[in-house]
Amino acid sequence: MHYQRRRLTLGMLAGISGAASLHAIAQQAKPDPMAPPPGTRDNIVALIRTYQGPLRKFQDIRPVTGMKIEGLENQPDLLPVIDTFVGDLDIRYAFDLESGFRYVSERDLKTFKLTREQLPALAMANYRRLYPKITVERPTSFVGMFANGGELEPSKMLDFDFWEKEKSRPLYSGGEIVAAVPARDVCWFTSLKPADNVRNLRVNTERAHKEAGERAISRRMFLWRNKRWEVLEE
Repeated sequence: MHYQRRRLTLGMLAGISGAASLHAIAQQAKPDPMAPPPGTRDNIVALIRTYQGPLRKFQDIRPVTGMKIEGLENQPDLLPVIDTFVGDLDIRYAFDLESGFRYVSERDLKTFKLTREQLPALAMANYRRLYPKITVERPTSFVGMFANGGELEPSKMLDFDFWEKEKSRPLYSGGEIVAAVPARDVCWFTSLKPADNVRNLRVNTERAHKEAGERAISRRMFLWRNKRWEVLEE
């Protein structure tokens, strides 16, 4: 599988620590006063990434707090806006620009008069509009995967309306879907039953996660149940 690369340009410094135990999320780069505007509320999207804190069995979208970035001790409003999600996944909000992605900061929220609670729905609405050609491909009758998602295919995990509609398809036994996001441009899913579906998806997820290298996200499987995600036990 070929992984394209999109730049992540951040007005951030490396060296994040704190309650979330996040590792560095950016190369050392101080905010550039000559840089172009960071975007608008209309191009804020969500990046699904690996969370370095405690594993969350059930979906729980809450602000990551306690972050510290060297050089920004006196500018907490420049900290990136990151939410916990489920399992070993988090949600990092960013402006989707032609030059790449730039993390949304607390200062940006104030500028655009946004609250943290508005971000998941706004990011998904923007994603649908910015990537209207995203489709579901079915390489086999029992596996679906997103394509043409601008290397943001894992963001579809936040499209809760899609999963509720998808589970009504006859191929999902009991309406339960298992999904995986092994890499930054991969989100595929199958039915919980028969068990062979999950075994096959797990094998392919492990392989894709290993091949993705620095672009890997998670080797875990996630179950859509009761209108939320939870970790599927191995």
